Amino acid sequence: MARPLKTESDGVLYARPPSVETQIDQAVQLSATDLRRRLLITDRNDPGHLRSECLVHLVREGRRSGNQALMTAVLPILLGRCEANLRVTVADGAIPDAANLRQEILDDLTELFVMDGSGDFPDELDFYECKFNKAFRALRIDAIRRAERRNKRSIEVAEMPELEVKSMPDAFEDAFARVSDAFRVLPTQEWDADREPILQAIEALPPDERDAVVLVHVLGYKEESDNPEEETAATRCNCTGRTIRNRLTRAAAKLSRFKEDL
Repeated sequence: MARPLKTESDGVLYARPPSVETQIDQAVQLSATDLRRRLLITDRNDPGHLRSECLVHLVREGRRSGNQALMTAVLPILLGRCEANLRVTVADGAIPDAANLRQEILDDLTELFVMDGSGDFPDELDFYECKFNKAFRALRIDAIRRAERRNKRSIEVAEMPELEVKSMPDAFEDAFARVSDAFRVLPTQEWDADREPILQAIEALPPDERDAVVLVHVLGYKEESDNPEEETAATRCNCTGRTIRNRLTRAAAKLSRFKEDL
């Protein structure tokens, strides 16, 4: 029997449709050879066709159990279906920069699998196991709306001020609390002597994580806002507040390791 879902809607746990539950129970019993054969069936009317809800479950189970072979077999098939959908719903010529937008949506979906079981929304993929098409449509619409805001306001991450660290304490007891405090205090000679390795540690972060750190903990932007007109780290980076928080979490872990090396 498939693992019960945890996410609630109005106090009621999400429930997979019975047909999905049945197919999942069958799919997890398949040999690797039989699963690969079933994954190649594209006709939805074929009894052997695996529904996208089932594929989501298999990828999540593969990640939880450390079964890389299962993830490698299933995830590309699911993403391929989504890409085919996007070539129609986010068509070239109908939406500006459609190719990059399609890739952004696929990246957003992939990130959900990467962050599954962690972060602020550990069970976000539960809904995808119940009603994949509806969930993916919501993901697509959210990305299109972000793109529309970008085009309207012409905000580019490239406009963000250069990272110029004047001072920073050499402790990261609370990763970002100390970073924020550092920029509220005038530099000292002692801090200036220490700033180079610390600056290098920040600049060594992946660009998306570095941008999130600078925007939130140096420049003071909110992670996100309910006010669509307010400029936040999420709007500056053209992503969701959840993505910003995930990036900050990953950055904090790296900066904490840096503290241990001092």
